[in-house]
Amino acid sequence: MTSLVAGLSALFARVTTAGTKLPSNLRVLVTFIAILTVGFDVRAKELALQVLHSFESPGPGMPASGVLRTSDGSLYGVTPVGDALEGGNGYGTIYRIAPDGQITVLVVFDGSFGYYPSAGLVEGRDGNFYGSPGVGGPNGAFTSFFRVTPAGDFTNICSLFGGTNGYEPNAMILAKNGNFYGTTAYGGAGYSKTTDVFNGGTVFKLTAAGDFKILNSFTGTNGFQPAGRLMQARNGNIYGTTTFGGQFGLGTVFCVSATGDVKTIFSFGGGTNMSLEPVTGLVEGSDGWFYGMTEGDINSYGHGTIYKVSAKGEFAVVASFNGTNGRYPTGSLIKEKDGTFYGLTKLGGVFDQGTVFKLTKKNVIEVIASFDDQTGILPTELTKGGDGNLYGTTAVSGGDYTDGTVFRLAKVPEKCWKEGH
Repeated sequence: MTSLVAGLSALFARVTTAGTKLPSNLRVLVTFIAILTVGFDVRAKELALQVLHSFESPGPGMPASGVLRTSDGSLYGVTPVGDALEGGNGYGTIYRIAPDGQITVLVVFDGSFGYYPSAGLVEGRDGNFYGSPGVGGPNGAFTSFFRVTPAGDFTNICSLFGGTNGYEPNAMILAKNGNFYGTTAYGGAGYSKTTDVFNGGTVFKLTAAGDFKILNSFTGTNGFQPAGRLMQARNGNIYGTTTFGGQFGLGTVFCVSATGDVKTIFSFGGGTNMSLEPVTGLVEGSDGWFYGMTEGDINSYGHGTIYKVSAKGEFAVVASFNGTNGRYPTGSLIKEKDGTFYGLTKLGGVFDQGTVFKLTKKNVIEVIASFDDQTGILPTELTKGGDGNLYGTTAVSGGDYTDGTVFRLAKVPEKCWKEGH
C-alpha cells in the first residue's frame, strides 16, 4: 500500500507541477488521489508542500523574497529579473498570482523608475502596496520608493540622491503608527564611492506620502549590513539584526524606540556564544523572547543556529542545524498559535536543496519537507496568509523550468487523512 501511495503521489506532483490540462473525469480521479496521498503524508508531517506556480521565461523570474497574500486569496510579489509575459526587456517585475495559479504581470521595470526589486511588498492602510525597486529611480535617483495599486497603477513616491541616504533597501514593515520602517543594506552617513568601510546600511522611516528620514547609519561598531525583515514587538519597539559589526564584528541585534532612537542590545561572538552572523529577522515568541537564526556557528556542524534574545539583551542558543535537518537558514521564522515555529533553510535535507522545518516546543528541529528540482530550490522566505497557510518562493527550479516557484504549505484537516485510511 505504501508503494502505491508513493507512486500516486509522484504522479499527482508531476501533473500539478507541469500545469497539465486534464479531462474532467480524470481531474476528479487525480484530485481523489491527491486527498489520499496527502492524507498519508500529513499524519506525519502536518503540512503538505504544494507548488502553486512555476516561473518561466518570458515573464517574472528568480524571486528573491516571499509573497504577500491579500484577502481575496491573491498573492503579490516582486522579482529582480524578468519582463512581461509576452516578452520584453525588463529589469524586474511586480506580479499577482490568482488563487487558481494564473499569473498577471502588473509592472515591468525598464530602468526609467529603477531596477532589480528584491525586497517584498508591504500592504499599507490604504490597501495599496509599497516597496522599492532596489536600485535607482526616476531622474537618476540613487534609491526610490513606490506605491502600486492592486490593479497595477504605479506611482513613485520618493526619490533619493546620493549614497548617504542608504541604498538597496532590503526590508520594510508597516508599524502601528501608520509609518513604514525599513533598512538598506548599504550606504549611510559614512558613504564613500571608494571604500566600503563605512557603507554599512541604514534604518529609515517612510510615510505613505513619501516623507523619508534616516534614523541610523551602521558604520561597524553599532552593526554592519542589516539583514532580514524588521519586527515590531508587543512593547511597541522595532527590532532587527545586522549580519556583521558590533563589539566582535560578527553581528548585532538592534532596537528602534518609539522616538526613533536606535541602539544595539546584543553583539554576537562573545564569550561562549557559538552563534555567528545573523541573516534573518526576528519574531516574538509566546514567552516574550525574540527568536532569530544565524548562518554560522562555531560548533561541530557549522550550519547555523536558532537563537533567542530578550529585550534586555539576554541570549541563548535554542537549536542547531546539522545538515540533515537543514543548513544555512533563510527568511524569518513564523510563529504559530501553539508556540511552535516554522522556517526555511537554503540547503540540507534529503536532497541537500533546502528544507521546510518546524521548531517544536521542546526546541527540536523537525523537517517538514525537503525541496527538490520539482518543488524548487533556494527557498527565500515564508509568510503567513489570512487562510492560516504558509506561502513562499524559491529562486530556482529544475525540470522544465529554471526561474523559481511559488509554493504553499497547506494545512489539511485531520479528517482528510483519517478518511484516506
